[in-house]
Amino acid sequence: MSEATSQKPQSRICRSPHQWRDLFSRFEQSGQTRDQFCLEQGVSLSSFSRWRTKLKNEGSTPRNLLQKDPVFVELQSEPIQQAATESWDVELQLGADVVLRLRRPC
Repeated sequence: MSEATSQKPQSRICRSPHQWRDLFSRFEQSGQTRDQFCLEQGVSLSSFSRWRTKLKNEGSTPRNLLQKDPVFVELQSEPIQQAATESWDVELQLGADVVLRLRRPC
């Protein structure tokens, strides 16, 4: 059995975004090509590229869009005086053949 066939394949390493940023920082300081660095670190080129793009795009997102808490705005309206016998229908098409219908019968 040759040495190449007896080696176990590397298991996948699940890295956090913080760990990826640290890896990219080490890459920038290494002076190596992307291929050399990924081979030495055991990182696939596709994962390296995907995470690098993802983190760069996150950095270009305005800060207020990264806010975790939802922002709600209370809307005020004047009460509408309606006759008790008046009916109404509201139809909202949500896409993918989904329709929400609200009806107030008389």
